[in-house]
Amino acid sequence: MEATKQLLPRKTAILAAAVMTTALAGTTSSPAQAGTTWERSVVGIVDSGLAHAKGAVHVIVTATTGGVGTATRAVTASHGSVHAPLPIVDGVAATVPASDLGVLARQPGVKAVTLDRVAHFSGYSFDGGTTVSGSNFVTTTGAGQAWQHGYTGQGVGVAVIDTGISPMPDVAGRVVYGPDLSGEGTLVDTYGHGTVMGGIIAGNGADSVNQAGGAYTGVAPRATLVSVKTAGANGAVDVSTILQAMTWVSAYQSQFNIRVLNLSFGTPSTQDPSVDPLDYAVERLWKQGIVVVVAAGNSGPNAGTITKPGDDPTVLTVGAYDDKQTPSGGDDVIASWSSRGQTAQGVTKPDVVAPGRYIIAQRSYGSTIEQQFPNALFAPSYIRGSGTSEATAVTSGLVALIVQAHPNWTPDQIKWALRHTAQPLSGQVSANSQGQGRVNVGAAIGSNPGSYAQQPPSSSGLGSIENSRGGQHVVTSCDGGNTTTVIQNEMDVRCEAWDGSAWTGSAWTGSAWTGSAWTGSAWTGSAWTGSAWTGAAWTGSAWTGGTWTGGSWQGSAWTGSAWTGSAWTGSAWTGSAWTGSAWTGSAWTGSAWTSSGYDGDFLTAFWGNHTPWWKGLPGEVRGPRPGFAQSP
Repeated sequence: MEATKQLLPRKTAILAAAVMTTALAGTTSSPAQAGTTWERSVVGIVDSGLAHAKGAVHVIVTATTGGVGTATRAVTASHGSVHAPLPIVDGVAATVPASDLGVLARQPGVKAVTLDRVAHFSGYSFDGGTTVSGSNFVTTTGAGQAWQHGYTGQGVGVAVIDTGISPMPDVAGRVVYGPDLSGEGTLVDTYGHGTVMGGIIAGNGADSVNQAGGAYTGVAPRATLVSVKTAGANGAVDVSTILQAMTWVSAYQSQFNIRVLNLSFGTPSTQDPSVDPLDYAVERLWKQGIVVVVAAGNSGPNAGTITKPGDDPTVLTVGAYDDKQTPSGGDDVIASWSSRGQTAQGVTKPDVVAPGRYIIAQRSYGSTIEQQFPNALFAPSYIRGSGTSEATAVTSGLVALIVQAHPNWTPDQIKWALRHTAQPLSGQVSANSQGQGRVNVGAAIGSNPGSYAQQPPSSSGLGSIENSRGGQHVVTSCDGGNTTTVIQNEMDVRCEAWDGSAWTGSAWTGSAWTGSAWTGSAWTGSAWTGSAWTGAAWTGSAWTGGTWTGGSWQGSAWTGSAWTGSAWTGSAWTGSAWTGSAWTGSAWTGSAWTSSGYDGDFLTAFWGNHTPWWKGLPGEVRGPRPGFAQSP
């Protein structure tokens, strides 16, 4: 697992920090303001992390026009020095006196000045008392105590199939960006859900480290996040896209040491897991050694409301409880909106419950969620949300801690450890509401699952993809024009017939993920597409000359077999079934849902202070009921 540390060498970390300026560029001087835009042309934005900087500081400077040349001139005019050109973000890496940062931001053409946070926070330490006030869920789950023993998730890859993870300070330098399957052509999380999940799992509190009351950290603050973006600004995604994302995770498990998959996603399908494609996919990843952590759903308190693939007997299904923001467990209650079992096939679910109400984590600037729920924002760059999505992300972070402590444990053993050390809530709370109880990672790490192995996964995956959708559909344009098509029946988002037997029978390894077929022309700029991605321009003189030289950049970890060999461009992907330009265009992202009355596939119950009127907990301020002047 130590090899994971080599995934993001110093220069790559600088690039990650540089791309972050895209997200920061549209904010105002008040980071808590919602509805921001992505471009601004008056005065360059200065990263909030530079507010108290002293002496010479390492920064990334990006330009609105003129690229590297404009940024270079701005740095020189501000008594700074340029270290490296960064044409990929139209800017440079530089050192500038802190006293001249304001001068730099006002230089013509400067878009943003961003702190090189990887260097700044490399010595950040974590202990059990770091987040007693900031992130109560770190305390109540035992994560803080695990940190005291050195378990912070370091070296563990956690895949997040969601709406993307924007390159925010709390995860800077620790995100591996997989393919953008949303068709938007950007790594930015425009919907805002996935960034929150990433922060809950692995945020290090960098943007709130000096904040009174403690930093808002995640559970595994040194874990590596592997982001696979599957939905754009409307949050709409088809089942076939999720299946493709899971196929990618399978193919790149070894390269990024992916040991955990967070799936804060669900559909209201009741198709039998023994044939369902989603259940087949999560079971296949489980057998491959990945702990798949899945949200139970937000359709409680009624019984039988577990969403798919949380209905699968194999995976770890997570419900939500309210820890009341107190360290004591005596006042904990199951959130009324947390879905209950049994499943349609009579399986008791969820397996465990985790804190899922009023969870604060990093936000994605200008996203749909923060524009719709501005009252949920917390300065400087955080947002509050509730749902089994949040509870699932908490649990994924806990699994990363367990994996670091016991790297040889199987998914079955980890599930056993979490279930058998969980603490039941007080009172008469059924197993179909709380599973085995509240997660306790300290006890789980100290447990002994022996050689435990649960019943082997058995799904064939040959059921109906339409039934797997549970009545939820996206609308797309199959011909790239103005004619829209509902993706339904046995058809995938490429507007092609779904062939379950071909998908389940393939090795999930193949050559489709090279060149422009990976994400299309809109990846992150033309320099990244086509032959420049996998050919000589990537590992040859264009990248190894002059400023880019040095062991960490040219070493075998970057240009050797692990990056450009068979694992990356060889026969190891998904086969011809997943190729074709239809996967990479923007038209199929789903401009609308064709049904209503459901929370949506990315499971979050509510954001901010006002919950929907039908989901408010006792004593909670709720939104108005339709047709009524006030909440009932």
